[in-house]
Amino acid sequence: MSRQVLNEQTFAPGSDLTQTAGRERTMTVGGTIAKAFLLLIVTVIFAAFGWRAAANVLVQSGLWFFLGYLLLIALTFAAVANPRLAAGAGLLYAVLMGTWMGAISRLYEHYYDGVVGLAIFITLAVFLACLLLYSLRAVRVTGRFVQVVMVATFGVALVYLFGWIMSLFGVDLLFWSDPGNPWGIAISLAIVVLAALNLLVDFSFIEQGVKAGAPASMEWYAAFGLLTTLVWLYIEVLRLLIRVRAAQG
Repeated sequence: MSRQVLNEQTFAPGSDLTQTAGRERTMTVGGTIAKAFLLLIVTVIFAAFGWRAAANVLVQSGLWFFLGYLLLIALTFAAVANPRLAAGAGLLYAVLMGTWMGAISRLYEHYYDGVVGLAIFITLAVFLACLLLYSLRAVRVTGRFVQVVMVATFGVALVYLFGWIMSLFGVDLLFWSDPGNPWGIAISLAIVVLAALNLLVDFSFIEQGVKAGAPASMEWYAAFGLLTTLVWLYIEVLRLLIRVRAAQG
């Protein structure tokens, strides 16, 4: 998630990033969009590979995927410490997560015909809606707003971790794992909304970076953050649609 990458101190006056302003080419909106688009293309390419190799990927995706996710978290924090690592970390994330996303999407599409296409459409619609709302200043991304989103996102991450740990001991959290559980649908919907709020926060930080004259290397940093949010949003939309379909029988 992009909260691991972008935070309220990223472009704060006097930070290491803003102190480099004037020494090199600075961050631009166009440059950030181009890099985010490149990372998205890589993700889609490897998602197509994962879709075709779904059986093999999913068989090996249990422990190896979790270990890979830990590696991605480590790379993310490394990118926070040194934004020049964000390009490599973002590309690696796009390759690994894209492959897994394609495989899991193929599996869900097998059981729920048409769910993947709808999930992609909704994800794009939410992204465009958030971009429009932010551009029109219909939503104000204040410091308090960022804090609330950060705390809520951290709470969801803890739930993910707790659910995974419990599953190792054969304990299923029915409200979390049962597709047709009404509480599960409500929780999934809330997480989708939270992921959308993260997009607003990402847009705000990109704007702050451009205004602060952050170095051009921050374009990869911001693009990586946007990609993680989009991937998270897609996965949660897909989970929500599956829960709704399961509840309908």
